[in-house]
Amino acid sequence: MKTGALLFLAGLVLVSGGVQAAATPQGSRFDSRMQQVAYHPRNTTIVHAAEGYVSTLVFSEEEDVISTQTGFTKGWNVTKEGNRVYIRVAAVKQPIRTIKSGEDGDEEVESERVFEPQDKDWRTNLFVTTTKHFYSLELRLIDKGQPLSQLAYVIDYRYPLEEQTQTRKTQQARQREWEKAQMKQSIVQAFDAVQAPRNWDYYMRVAKDSRDIAPDFAYDDGRFTYLGFSPIKTFPAAFVAYGEKEHIVNASVQQKGNYKVLVIHQINPRFVLRAGHKVVGIENHGVGKVTVPDGNTISPHVERVETEQ
Repeated sequence: MKTGALLFLAGLVLVSGGVQAAATPQGSRFDSRMQQVAYHPRNTTIVHAAEGYVSTLVFSEEEDVISTQTGFTKGWNVTKEGNRVYIRVAAVKQPIRTIKSGEDGDEEVESERVFEPQDKDWRTNLFVTTTKHFYSLELRLIDKGQPLSQLAYVIDYRYPLEEQTQTRKTQQARQREWEKAQMKQSIVQAFDAVQAPRNWDYYMRVAKDSRDIAPDFAYDDGRFTYLGFSPIKTFPAAFVAYGEKEHIVNASVQQKGNYKVLVIHQINPRFVLRAGHKVVGIENHGVGKVTVPDGNTISPHVERVETEQ
């Protein structure tokens, strides 16, 4: 029975001991008074202060201190500024009133008693609320005559959990950008592949004084016709010829290197280029020699999707 009771008490001691979680800041290898501590919302940070010194808490640059609350306001002077909190030890002065009797009667005399700071009486806690976090701290006093090896000039908070989260987000963003770039590159390569020349069998009939609207090259990819013009050329309008009649074509313009390319969205035996009185006839002698699969595009990697507006 006694053995069971002892085991039960030992269990209580272990449980109660595990409840308290305190984080002791670590000093810099250059100066032990310049300290760092990792922030955790379930930890209490130990601050070693001494009379005649100021200890400074430095939080992240992204937060500002809203309020501070200490359990012993008379013994500790706590002020805030931006993302910093300054902590100073203060002696406690207690006013004393005594009655002094004399020949002229009783006289009230005022004096004060000064209580010098001692760790056993001054130890307390401090709560700091910022725009991002809530901090729990324990204020400990290094008594006069004791070594100042644990004294904190500065306690600089680090945020490993948040840094890990930010690093993960940055890596994910970079991965998304890389995947986006890869997809864009694959689309460009697919378009370059489908726009590769398949038929160069084109001839031109150039009217008098019309050389400056004649294309420098002409080809098709089995579906679209491509007419390239160097910068010194005049860019003409394109028409498709059906017998004696001409109809304006559905076309677009691309820039490929130094050439401006007129992309005619069809294949036809004859096209006519015009600019004012200038005329150039384009004849495709390779019509029907190049076949492409049915569908909206000639690439199996690119799909055209049409939506109703």
